[in-house]
Amino acid sequence: MKNIIKIDFSTYLIVLLSFFAGNFKEIIILYLIIIIHEFGHVLFLKLYKKEITKINIYPFGGITKYNSLVNHNLLEELLISVGGIINQFLLFIIFFILKKHNIINNFTYNIFIKNNINLLIFNLIPIIGLDGEKIIHTLLEYILPYKMVNNICIILSIISLIIFIIKSFLLKINIVIVVSFLFYKLIFFIKNKKYIENKFLLERCIYNIPYKRIKYYNNYNSNKMYQETYHFFNNKNEYYYLNQKYKI
Repeated sequence: MKNIIKIDFSTYLIVLLSFFAGNFKEIIILYLIIIIHEFGHVLFLKLYKKEITKINIYPFGGITKYNSLVNHNLLEELLISVGGIINQFLLFIIFFILKKHNIINNFTYNIFIKNNINLLIFNLIPIIGLDGEKIIHTLLEYILPYKMVNNICIILSIISLIIFIIKSFLLKINIVIVVSFLFYKLIFFIKNKKYIENKFLLERCIYNIPYKRIKYYNNYNSNKMYQETYHFFNNKNEYYYLNQKYKI
């Protein structure tokens, strides 16, 4: 685990500047919340035996990367996505108990409350790269075709990012690093969208993916394909058409 944790250079810079500014306690509490949040993702990843490749710690939060098929178990993916948020809610309980027993003072407790609420709200914003988008993406996959969900989440991310920038500007919050990161993640996803969707189809030919339901259509159309679903088009199974496409 130690070798896969990477602290971004900008994080060191922010921490150093915060120490010089006298915000020692606030920065310690902030990164405690961030680490506990990421540990929530790690717990579910370990539970479902996913390979964790890297945990990046940024000034505004963390990103836990792991290897997984595009065709995933929706419940597992949802729990992995909400794992960090669950841990943040548990932190509310822990800090309340600490305050109640006078282990921490009101000043420390208020710093924690402010940072934990801010990080919760930020993580729930439906922008690609944040937990909020992953949660919405997974929930939509239950009821809509995979490619359609990708298109919806791109539109939702663009709208949410614009609102986030406007709100931050009106509140005079310096969020250059955050916006740059989110913009990069959004553009990266858009550029790789066709590759990801192609991988979604190809995996269904290569791997023995478990399915929970079956759908029937008159004509073949890969845009109508769902997660956790096996498809029949014109009385032929999806493998027949995918095999012709990829020559497997």
